[in-house]
Amino acid sequence: MTETETPIELHGLTGLPITEFVLHRKPLLLLDQLIRLDSDSAVCEWRVRGDDKFLMPGFGVPSYIGIEYMAQCVAVHAGACERALGFAPPFGMILGTRHFKSSVQYFVPGSTYRVTCKEIVSSFDGMGSFDCSILLNDRVIAQARLSVLKKPQRDMNG
Repeated sequence: MTETETPIELHGLTGLPITEFVLHRKPLLLLDQLIRLDSDSAVCEWRVRGDDKFLMPGFGVPSYIGIEYMAQCVAVHAGACERALGFAPPFGMILGTRHFKSSVQYFVPGSTYRVTCKEIVSSFDGMGSFDCSILLNDRVIAQARLSVLKKPQRDMNG
């Protein structure tokens, strides 16, 4: 957040259902809950289940799906910030991914993972860049930098 931006009230949003912050719905909503939130970052959590949309039986969810977990964490952050201002979740898309690394091939069924996003830069036109990580038992197992575009719904109506 820059010095000229007005701080927004984000406290109390972590207890709300994650569907309050994103346009995604099951089975493509991959995250379970928002754990922590501030003006430039978010931490979300999910548990890999046997009915997961991207589960490869006998293996797990391929690690490259981690990019989508990261993107959804960014979407949760953007949606929570919009909600704090009284608006609906924004539309968004991944523009690019840089430096994706994973020390695992699969996210294992029954395991709980955390995904983090931290805003590095954002522009007035909705473009932004986020450093993202996935953790298992507080150990980073995947990382990437995502470039994203968000368009608030309030901008689409006028």
